[in-house]
Amino acid sequence: MTWSALIWRNLLRRPARTLFTAVGVGLGVGLIVALLAITNGAHDTARDLMHVGRADFGLYQADVADFPRSLLPESLARGVASDPGVLRVAKVKLLVDRGTLVFGLDPGEFAFRRFVVVRGRRSSVMAGDHSGRHVGDAVQIAGRTFRIAGIYHSGDRFEDLGLTLPLHVVEALARRPGEVTSIGVTVKLGASVKGVADRLEKRYPGVAAITEPGQAIKVDTSTRLIVTSGWIVSLLALIVGGISVTNTMAMSVYERTREIGILRAVGWPAARVGLMIAWEALGICLIALGVGVALGLLAAQLFVTRTALSGLISPSYGASTFAWGLAFALGVGLVGALYPTWRAVKLAPVEALRRE
Repeated sequence: MTWSALIWRNLLRRPARTLFTAVGVGLGVGLIVALLAITNGAHDTARDLMHVGRADFGLYQADVADFPRSLLPESLARGVASDPGVLRVAKVKLLVDRGTLVFGLDPGEFAFRRFVVVRGRRSSVMAGDHSGRHVGDAVQIAGRTFRIAGIYHSGDRFEDLGLTLPLHVVEALARRPGEVTSIGVTVKLGASVKGVADRLEKRYPGVAAITEPGQAIKVDTSTRLIVTSGWIVSLLALIVGGISVTNTMAMSVYERTREIGILRAVGWPAARVGLMIAWEALGICLIALGVGVALGLLAAQLFVTRTALSGLISPSYGASTFAWGLAFALGVGLVGALYPTWRAVKLAPVEALRRE
């Protein structure tokens, strides 16, 4: 019998126990995968939103539940424009209506003027070239009907998926007149983007300047809560998973005491016996990895489609996402295998053979 066949045979002696242990560890793996996918998606959203209109960075209200809930007074744009390092500003009102992204822009500001019109004509009512809309289409936004006059390309993922309407129209649709979601800022040649952003944050308390995706948590408290609570729960899952694997493997060693004694008597060294137990624990965790990845993909997708984040955040799965899941599974396996392996190695062949 091959080494791998022996490992799997031992795991399948108690298939229900092996499966329940793997599912328990898999829940922790799934949490890690879902957490990282949502966090990466939030970073992607922040990167796209902070460059709306090809701005160098964006100003938002700090510590709101999510990006669309940011509310800044329109009048703030004049004060921001007076900063010595600021070249231009553009006010943006973001509205999410039944999964459709609507950008309210001022036709006289750079965020609107930088659009490349690819079909139709430049107008106050246009659609992005990835929105699936066409010139002449009628669209319903917040109970009102608008007809698309042109199709634009901006190079920004969210803008090209959405629609653009006049700023004050979107403010009225959102029932927040005189309030915008963000203010896009371009800096003067030679000025430091970070320096200008830091200066504006100090000048206007309660305003967050987003210059890079990792700063999304300065605005989006939902993402911050997910990240913080997710890592805490993941740590607890690591501990519980380790205990679960330890218990399963300890029981396995106890039930196979006589078998281990026979293996030692026929010449198996203690290290080989210990390695067998460790590989059995890792085998459980590899099963858990498959279960956890499937659960994580499902959980991340359900979270963003069943919450207010629908249409704004999409789970993003990178190699690091699955690498962390693998590291979690292997970590639980190694932690859980320590005591059972030590116990199996310490069994004396004569004592083990006496067990019935």
